[in-house]
Amino acid sequence: MNFYTFKEDQLSEFVKNTFIHHGLRDDHAETAAAVLAYADLNGFSTHGIANLEKIYLTKIQNGDMNPKAEVRHVIDHQAISVLDAQHGIGLVVGDTAMKIAIEKAKTFGVGMVTVRNSSHFGSAGYYSHKTLQENMLGFSMTNLGSQGVAPPMGGTVNMLGTNPISVSAPSQELPPFLLDMSTTVAATGKIKEAARQGRSIPEGWLVNKEGQTTTNPHDYINGQGFIQYLGGRPEMGGNKGYGLALLVDILCGLLSGADIGPHSGVLSNKGSGENDYNVGHFFMAINIDAFVPVSQFKHRMEQMLSTLMACPTTQTAEQVIYPGYLEGVKKKENITVDEVVFSSLSNLAKQTGISIPKYTQDSKVYS
Repeated sequence: MNFYTFKEDQLSEFVKNTFIHHGLRDDHAETAAAVLAYADLNGFSTHGIANLEKIYLTKIQNGDMNPKAEVRHVIDHQAISVLDAQHGIGLVVGDTAMKIAIEKAKTFGVGMVTVRNSSHFGSAGYYSHKTLQENMLGFSMTNLGSQGVAPPMGGTVNMLGTNPISVSAPSQELPPFLLDMSTTVAATGKIKEAARQGRSIPEGWLVNKEGQTTTNPHDYINGQGFIQYLGGRPEMGGNKGYGLALLVDILCGLLSGADIGPHSGVLSNKGSGENDYNVGHFFMAINIDAFVPVSQFKHRMEQMLSTLMACPTTQTAEQVIYPGYLEGVKKKENITVDEVVFSSLSNLAKQTGISIPKYTQDSKVYS
């Protein structure tokens, strides 16, 4: 398969202009492009520019996302807000919501914002990482509305989303702690990416109706494979991932007024919900200085992370690290996409008249 590498700033400009062409105002388009680029630059390509056409532009054209929507406050009371996204672009809505949470945390020590009537918001880590420059802790989560991609433990009907969670905490010199995880063993985008690139997937990601593992990503796409929760089988801790997935639906769906995966019609329809038109998000910012001095927190954080990294390793590990470390030390300036995504970008360039940026080409064969 062929792969194509772009300079991040040039590709982001292309994405921004493509969003503008599809109705977003300039500042919203710039934010949306930044969120997608963040995912690609930080190792979450399944949530990056690969989704430009297949999720965002398609839903704009279908009327499922409103490119001109402005969020509306349903509740704005002291440390909390409830926002109605008016079916806007989740990439923009999430950025707005986290900014509100940060401002509230400056006043009240903590800011909590829920969002209803939103849509796919990309990589959860983009929003939690925004609190780091404010010396705050950040939390961000999203459900998939009523769209189910994973069954409950032991079930065969998809009722829950991958329901990602991200948490951030600042340090001094070392890269900040930045957790960005799905509550399933992997994001479904990784399975689709493997299918697109002709790769198999690791054992334990999918099981069939007989409970046997399958490494064929097409089994998921064809409805013959069910994605597992973080931990996998119950005896390996899968119930913990399942519990976290339910927690996300509680905070993002029930608390916000958005749709939830285990909705009333999912069993009568004999399948999963397909409506991600009313997605819910949850954001929280915690002002460290309201609890302990920031300098003290960051110093102790540095000590904790340094101690972790100094731990003797097993024979199979080179160094102990932590969530966010690799992203912090391996800053990328380029974004690489596979030939399927490249074809999508090329078609968009032809449709819009926006020139595709310069790129380099390479190939890779998967065995």
